[in-house]
Amino acid sequence: MQKRKQILEAASDLFLEFGFSGCSMEMVAKQSGVSKQTVYSHFDNKEALFLAVIEDKCAEYQLDVKLLDNGNHDLSQVLRERGLQIVKLLHDHKVIAIYRVIIGEVNSNPRVAELFYQAGPKHTVEYLAKCFLNYGEHSMTEELAHKNAVIFFNLLKSEFHIKSILGLNFALSESQQVALVEVAARQIEHLLASEVR
Repeated sequence: MQKRKQILEAASDLFLEFGFSGCSMEMVAKQSGVSKQTVYSHFDNKEALFLAVIEDKCAEYQLDVKLLDNGNHDLSQVLRERGLQIVKLLHDHKVIAIYRVIIGEVNSNPRVAELFYQAGPKHTVEYLAKCFLNYGEHSMTEELAHKNAVIFFNLLKSEFHIKSILGLNFALSESQQVALVEVAARQIEHLLASEVR
C-alpha cells in the first residue's frame, strides 16, 4: 500500500507537470523511487494509473461509495455534508490544475478527456445519485436520482468553478462555501418536494 501511494503521488505531480501525453510509466517509476515493474504490478497501463489518480483524489474528499452506508442519516444532512466536500474538492489546486491540463490536451488526445470525465465528474454525479437513492424517498427512480444529482452538482459548481479553470479570482471563504452548499441543497429540496406532489 505504501508503494502504491508513492506511485500515485508521483504520477499526480507528473501528470500536472507534463500532461497525460508527456508522462511515461518510466518517469513515474523514477520519481516514486520504485522499479518500472513495480509500477506495472499495481497499474496495468498509463490509463489505469491516470484513473487511479483521479479516483484517489475523489476518495480524499470522502466521495467514495464505501461511505454510503444505510445509517441513520437523512437526505438533508447528506446533501450538505457531501455538497461541502465537493465544493472543497473543486477548490483543490491540483484538481483545478488537472482540469486545465485536460483542456490543453483535448484536441490532441480526446481519450484523456474521456478518462478524466469517467473518473471525475461522472463519478461524482453517480455518487450523488446513490445518495439520492439511499437517503431519499423510497419511490425515487434511478433516472430521477441521476437527474437530481446532475442539477445538484451544477448548482455546487456555481460561478467559481469556471473562474478557477480560467485563472480568475475565484476562491470562496469557508463561510461562503457553506452558504453556497446551503442554497444548492435548499433548491434541490424544493425541487424534490415539487416532484412528490
